[in-house]
Amino acid sequence: MTVTGVSGSLTHTTSISLTVRLIPTLPTVWTDTDIGATGVVGSASYGANTFTVSGAGAQIYGTSDAFHFVYQPLSGDGTITARVVSLLGGSNYVTAGVMMRETLNATSTNAKTADWRGFGGIYFDVRATTGGSTTEPAHVNVTMPYWVRMSRSGSLFTSYVSLDGVNWQQLGSQTISMAQNVFVGLAVNSGNNTAVATAVFDNVSLNTASAPAPTITGVSATSGSIGSLVVITGTGFGATQGGSLVMLNNAPMTVNTWSANSISATVPTGATSGSLVVSVAPTMNDSNPIAFTVSVQALPTGWWDQDVGLVGVAGNVGYSNGTFTVNGAGAQIYGTSDAFHFVYQPLSGDGTITARVVSLLGGSGFVTAGVMIRETLNASSTNAKTADWRNYGAIYFDLRTTTGGSTTEPGHVTATLPYWVKLTRSGNTFNSYASPDGANWIQVGSGTVNMAPNTYIGLAVNSGNNTALSTASFDNVSVSSP
Repeated sequence: MTVTGVSGSLTHTTSISLTVRLIPTLPTVWTDTDIGATGVVGSASYGANTFTVSGAGAQIYGTSDAFHFVYQPLSGDGTITARVVSLLGGSNYVTAGVMMRETLNATSTNAKTADWRGFGGIYFDVRATTGGSTTEPAHVNVTMPYWVRMSRSGSLFTSYVSLDGVNWQQLGSQTISMAQNVFVGLAVNSGNNTAVATAVFDNVSLNTASAPAPTITGVSATSGSIGSLVVITGTGFGATQGGSLVMLNNAPMTVNTWSANSISATVPTGATSGSLVVSVAPTMNDSNPIAFTVSVQALPTGWWDQDVGLVGVAGNVGYSNGTFTVNGAGAQIYGTSDAFHFVYQPLSGDGTITARVVSLLGGSGFVTAGVMIRETLNASSTNAKTADWRNYGAIYFDLRTTTGGSTTEPGHVTATLPYWVKLTRSGNTFNSYASPDGANWIQVGSGTVNMAPNTYIGLAVNSGNNTALSTASFDNVSVSSP
């Protein structure tokens, strides 16, 4: 845009760069700008719980940055969280992540947690002095999508990453002397100054002491079919809904009632499995995610399902004509921590679960399907299971006798599917059985696990890795208690 000023015989003309948007596209408080010499003007938009950020610029590194920044002011301590869904275009040092920086000048001190696509990893980057060099205290090799987090506590800046937005790994921390008032947000560059790269972020959340992010503390169910009712409890939802939303895999759920601590919502037609979050207007600040599975068909009354541990790919379950079809990922149900899909119901006291494992397809490595009793739904919970380990051609009795302890295998029997499995609890004694026909049973083993009276009992499936699902079919499933 050219501006001309005239005063008498004096005339002066200057040009300024102006970005024109068709509509206001960012939630309240958020704004965006190019930082440094980007070469090409960047842009940002918001919709369906997703920020789409396009940015040019050679790098966000060295002594001076060049990138597009979507930001809001931050006073004092705080934490920004986001999931980097994708990063397309650009070359060389193309980057997308979350950042805190003292000023909007190119040479500002800053700390960021970002995906460097060309290096296949999430890096913690720090410029500790204005105009100083950038260092990288730590990194982890990952594949998108992945969660990133940047936290400030006084002068200490800490970087985190997560596969699922629930279980976080600290990358590193660094002391940086920054002013009280800084800027926090999403940073994207293309690795050059001739074209933009485009990054997609969702589940963006800013948490501060003065403006806490909404928090989900519980849900009535972590799975359900179309039309199912879900009650969400927590804090910071706001007294009335207004423009706030409940999002399931970035699509809005149908809200029935809304209060500051409780929301009732219905799984709508067309819903798909993914993260369930509460997004609070006007900033559209997101809560912590809850993994929610949209069932192909409704499970029988009393049954629920969810992923346990770091599975990588969300599992699900279908039920029809007496058969459970369970899809699960996860590296193993073994060691000190599990990763699998669990179809379960609560059990109080003693009980028995019986099922026939009809088939187990897909996956690689330690792929497993069987029946289980576990104390909690945490990955490291004590548990007992009778399961087919497909690669070993056998039914194994597995036990984890202490929370976070190692898993042992008191016994096994060679078997070829289909095969029947059974697990019983009597006090703290667990007995494992297998049968070719459901009539003639072989005791696989017995062991003692000190579990609370209230546990979970059900069907467990994993794929042996966190990049794909395996599928197990179970029929003749029954749960009984004295």
